[in-house]
Amino acid sequence: MDDTLSRVIDIAEHVSGCTHLTGESAVDQDMRISGDDITWLSGEFAKEFGEDVWQWPWHRFVNLNEGLPLFFVPMLLWQLVSWPFRGTFEYPSSLERLELGHIANVIEAGHWIEP
Repeated sequence: MDDTLSRVIDIAEHVSGCTHLTGESAVDQDMRISGDDITWLSGEFAKEFGEDVWQWPWHRFVNLNEGLPLFFVPMLLWQLVSWPFRGTFEYPSSLERLELGHIANVIEAGHWIEP
């Protein structure tokens, strides 16, 4: 398991450009991977761990669309106005967390398991 997790982290660091990732690092919330980058990440996992990776429910964990949302400007304004009250500038993600440790567990199991 440790070897699989280490390899998953290596691949994720290469694709995302992030460093110091752990098993608790999430694809969307921590690495900010979405759109074409998730295709790249899942492709790298598929090359190393098998084609089943393409069958995972990625849509629950990452935004598969490229580009800005339709309501980007109002969302940005809301973030600016509410920033002092929320204590963060980031807009909270509505997506489920998919952590690298869980990805390693799924790979070890050989089939998708719920987080």
